[in-house]
Amino acid sequence: MNAVSRIGFNPPTAGYDRPLQMWLDCHQRIARMNALLQRLVDHLKHHPIGKDAKVTAASIRRYFDEAAPRHHDDEEVDLFPRLLEKLRAQADPAAAPIAATIDSLLADHREMHDLYQTLRAQLQRIEAGNDPHFDEVQIMLFVSKYRAHIEIEDGVLAPALKRVLRARDLKEIGRAMAARRGIDWDSVAARSRK
Repeated sequence: MNAVSRIGFNPPTAGYDRPLQMWLDCHQRIARMNALLQRLVDHLKHHPIGKDAKVTAASIRRYFDEAAPRHHDDEEVDLFPRLLEKLRAQADPAAAPIAATIDSLLADHREMHDLYQTLRAQLQRIEAGNDPHFDEVQIMLFVSKYRAHIEIEDGVLAPALKRVLRARDLKEIGRAMAARRGIDWDSVAARSRK
């Protein structure tokens, strides 16, 4: 299995100066990681754990250990609260339904985190060369939960964010996203001016 080399690990099309596009790009990377996970599960049904499977498991685990939590923080700390603040300040009739949607998405974050803990242990077993004892139902629940979650964010929240956020909001969100990842905003801003 050489799943890592076959999966498209494209760099983001946007940087911190375009935080909404960066956020949406992350959704595509999550979908690719979930597809990679499903291929790994299918591969290990018919093949022993080899070097490629170990590397693939490690890649998936690192992504969901590192990038996914920061993505959720981007949403929970910056994007969702700012969206609600703007909608409520404008007395926008979409505020109440979007607030309910956000509550549901936050519950998804907790559920996906819990599902991932079991999955993480299975990935670590593969990395060590041991039978992961995959719980395929739980993996399918994890993947389908993420898929539905992303569809709601892309279909409901992204249009609302694009409608209400202004340049200053985007700059502040981009700065916060960069800081969350240990990136110096001034160097990002300097590169974007070139």
